[in-house]
Amino acid sequence: MAALFAVCLAFGLGACGEKEDLAPETQTSSSSSSSKSLAQGDSASSAAENAAFSHYHPDIPANYVGSQSCQECHAQEVTDWHTSDHFKSMMEVSDETVLGDFDNASFEHFGHQSTFFRKGEEYWVRTEGPNGQQQEYKIEYTFGFYPLQQYLIAFPGGRLQAFQVCWDSRPAEQGGQRWYHLYPDEAIPSTDVLHWTKEQFNWNYMCADCHSTDLKKNYDVATQTYDTTWSEINVSCEACHGPGSEHVKWAKESQQPDYTKVAEYMESKGLLVTLKEPVDAVWNIDPATQMPKRYPPLESHVQVDACARCHSHRQLLQEHFVAGQPFLDGFTPSPLRDTLYHHDGQIDEEVYVFGSFTQSKMFQAGVRCTDCHHPHTMKLILPGNALCVRCHQPDKYNTQAHHFHPPDTPGASCVECHMPTKNFMVTDARRDHSLRIPRPDLSDKLDSPNACNNCHTDQTTEWATKAFHEWWGKKQRPPHYGEILAAARQGFPGADERLRQLAEDFSRPDIVRATAVMELTRQAPSQANMQVILSRLEDEDPLVRYEALAGLEAVQPQQRVQLAAASLKDSSRAVRTEAARVLAASTAFMNAAQQADFAAASEEFVARQNAVADRAAGHFGLGLFYQSLGQPMKAEAAYRQGLEVQPDDLPCRINLAEMLYQQGKVAEADENFQRALESPIEPGVAHEAYARFLIRQKDYDKGTEHLRQAAELMPRNPGVQYFYGVALNSLGLFSEALPYLQKAASLAPTNPEYLAGIAAIARDAGEYQLALDYARRLEVIDRNNPQVQALIQDIQTRMPRGQ
Repeated sequence: MAALFAVCLAFGLGACGEKEDLAPETQTSSSSSSSKSLAQGDSASSAAENAAFSHYHPDIPANYVGSQSCQECHAQEVTDWHTSDHFKSMMEVSDETVLGDFDNASFEHFGHQSTFFRKGEEYWVRTEGPNGQQQEYKIEYTFGFYPLQQYLIAFPGGRLQAFQVCWDSRPAEQGGQRWYHLYPDEAIPSTDVLHWTKEQFNWNYMCADCHSTDLKKNYDVATQTYDTTWSEINVSCEACHGPGSEHVKWAKESQQPDYTKVAEYMESKGLLVTLKEPVDAVWNIDPATQMPKRYPPLESHVQVDACARCHSHRQLLQEHFVAGQPFLDGFTPSPLRDTLYHHDGQIDEEVYVFGSFTQSKMFQAGVRCTDCHHPHTMKLILPGNALCVRCHQPDKYNTQAHHFHPPDTPGASCVECHMPTKNFMVTDARRDHSLRIPRPDLSDKLDSPNACNNCHTDQTTEWATKAFHEWWGKKQRPPHYGEILAAARQGFPGADERLRQLAEDFSRPDIVRATAVMELTRQAPSQANMQVILSRLEDEDPLVRYEALAGLEAVQPQQRVQLAAASLKDSSRAVRTEAARVLAASTAFMNAAQQADFAAASEEFVARQNAVADRAAGHFGLGLFYQSLGQPMKAEAAYRQGLEVQPDDLPCRINLAEMLYQQGKVAEADENFQRALESPIEPGVAHEAYARFLIRQKDYDKGTEHLRQAAELMPRNPGVQYFYGVALNSLGLFSEALPYLQKAASLAPTNPEYLAGIAAIARDAGEYQLALDYARRLEVIDRNNPQVQALIQDIQTRMPRGQ
């Protein structure tokens, strides 16, 4: 009835690896047999060494001790860290940390003025507060430093709010050294959900866990207050390497003859996570492919996972980060949703690198963050193309014969073609890490950007495609996965089959296959689709398994137990929590052992929702869970708690209203449906929900009017268009209904409900040819259904002779 809003966006900077990983990752351009033999020998010998090696040591009883404890042994690393974005991710206010102009500087945005000034040693701003009136606020912390710096302001209840007038810290010649608003082209009044005093700019929820070390949000649901703490204010050593107390003990005491943990800590050195690989690697040119190849092959993605904790768009699984566990035990990364990425996987919204990088051939080949970025300064190891030709042959790629542009121009830059940027927060140009070949030919098909026209803005995509073909030849290319995903999302005939093939194509990146499975679960149910979904429940990749579980919601509860009970014991916490959600309606069909597994997984699911208890979405998820369990009182309490946290939350409001209606509390249900209409977010959803309520109350005229508003507000929603068309037709208004019915079918051309419904409605209206046309379209996608054949025969029987 209402879409669960996205939760747990992580803003900020993450972490990458160890310095020792850099030097050995060298490359030779030679493809001689001796080089190949050496590499093969290294790979073979490393297999035995790696067999028992573990990167995770969660049972080590370590505590956070602070970066000052690292200085004695790791002086250079600490010095490097002091120059990094991580070090400056959040700082206390001082003359050294504040970059903005607080010398009575003023900035105006749509008539609202902000003035930045000093009171002695303190930094202040006079600006519009939550009531729309000018107020003075003290700046408590700086947040980030380049290419912009934000400022955090304390509010009651332990809240810190990120002010949305930022300092552009770029040089003046690049347009910087100025104040600017994050929404330069929009008025953001104090009543707007995007106002800086509202939830979307709350530091505790939106930003904190990726800008500080050992961050504990400490949200109290009862009082709706925070007591947020950290061990260090910025992203320090232990944010990446885990708590270091046992490592410090190991370093100081391991040389002593009576040290009892020498054997136990031989591998871990007292750290909960080991980011360094057990065997140093080299990158050589593979004689067979003439491409760089890692020797030995990468055994673990532990380093990328360590960075992904913050450099990803993800959902929390636990209230605070626990070191020493795999990525999907703490977080669930988003697949390539079309609300976040373009159909071809290029970045669209703020998705923080992981989802794009894991699409890349580099990631598949074993490239890690520290192959390009220094692990402690975070800067690139080398500038420009020099970085790329560490591994790629310069005489092949760093030439005009490859890039077809004059040297030292943007078109000759590897990253400008293969890692184009998109600006976020106005000034922050972030590179797409999918490292893809430019495809101007896909732009028209998928409405996606391409690197060629990013530079050549005065030219068309046809011009860029022609140049591409002239340089590289007009080859027959297999379908890009973006074409397959777009076809499925747009309901093209035959899209399901290609989607099924994509889900099981192991040459594709795992995140692409997970996305294909997610899209399969959204298609009209079919035996072929379900077979593929079920096969992916045992996929090697946990994100694929996670997405496959949602497909079981189309299966009867008793069957779900047979198909997915094993997922309650999955090795990944993300999968276990999703299995608990999907199987909540199936507990009556579980045996004792399955009940025990469900109970354990349910605790993890509840923890997943409580991790975002400071947002209504966390309580909404609990409400759905308790409804599935047949516990309506708990469900109602969860929805009401969600509305205490966020009174304007639409999903909680609508589901509460629906529960009240089912309990016979019609007047209270009506009141809550009407309150939903006041929500500033997705008003069309509120109108549709209220319309359904009114129609059940037999108030058809009023219900149809709210449906009209829903259809107007959600013109791309086929379900609403179809429902409004059906409602109009039921009032005897076939001519008025038909455009909405047809729009629904155009938006979802393979939806059997729409096709069958339009065929039946047109038949009953005497529009037999139109009815037959839609019935034939239904036959194409459901040829063996006897009901479809009966519908066609009925229409043909009614048609006048000769028609």
